[in-house]
Amino acid sequence: MKYKIVAPIQQGNQVVFTFAETPRKITFDYIRAVNSPKHFLLPNRDIILKWKFQNNTIALEQPKIEEKYAFIGLHPCDANAIAVLDKVMLEEPIDPYYHARRRNSLIIVVDCIESDDYCFCESVNARTPWEGVYDLWLVPLSEGYAITYGSDEGIKIIKQLGLSETTPPKIRRGINKRRMPSIDLKAFEKLYDHVVWSRLSDDCLLCGSCMAACPTCTCFDVVDEVNLDLSEGKRVRIWDSCIFRVFTMVAGGRVVRREPVDRFKHRYYHKFLYFKERYGIYGCTGCGRCVSSCPRHIDPINVITEVMKNV
Repeated sequence: MKYKIVAPIQQGNQVVFTFAETPRKITFDYIRAVNSPKHFLLPNRDIILKWKFQNNTIALEQPKIEEKYAFIGLHPCDANAIAVLDKVMLEEPIDPYYHARRRNSLIIVVDCIESDDYCFCESVNARTPWEGVYDLWLVPLSEGYAITYGSDEGIKIIKQLGLSETTPPKIRRGINKRRMPSIDLKAFEKLYDHVVWSRLSDDCLLCGSCMAACPTCTCFDVVDEVNLDLSEGKRVRIWDSCIFRVFTMVAGGRVVRREPVDRFKHRYYHKFLYFKERYGIYGCTGCGRCVSSCPRHIDPINVITEVMKNV
């Protein structure tokens, strides 16, 4: 089966990752796409089981996942977001649906040449694509691109194109207009109960827009949808968010993080402390989608800056 090309496409005044019918529609001239590769590798409303009831017998069917995605034109932050997803979805027990899509994917990264006020990839060490996450990495030059391979598949493509090795390209540094202060993890952990969190959380509407836009969030729920005549149904995985009260509810009706401030700050502790301690990388790649999608424009740079002032 051939690859389905997923690339940044200009749609009106925004860029969207979608299927490219022709190379002419692909644009590399963008700062941030509205969506991310997560929409394809870990899609919302992912059907994981179907069933039919006929002749007093239940027939089960697990949908076959055969898609092969070639992601072309990802920026480093979005490529690294896939690496973050891999840490969660491919550790034991491996998520079979994510794994089926991920193992067949091709990732071609195009380096950034500019950023805006929302970008902070340099603050979370995500300015360049991490080793093992990309097949090809393209760096724009004054004329053309310098190409670096990151996998055997990438080497194969370079050979097929008849390209020759050259000197490594110079990567632009300091493109972010703003930076997050360095996070002392031990000090950050001790600030969990600091009063500053109450003040910062007052602006949050708990709408979940930030997490719906986030390329690294993996929270989900599983629901069963059944026909009215009970003849057939399906089990669907849908995106969810730890910012929602009902998500923190456990058996017996106990709510683990009842107060809004607890759910607000959990996001930051998960992204910048718990994930770092467990996997050695931040659970955020600084793409800025959370800020651009937030009705109140709550900015992680501002939040972390205010919190770290109390160290």
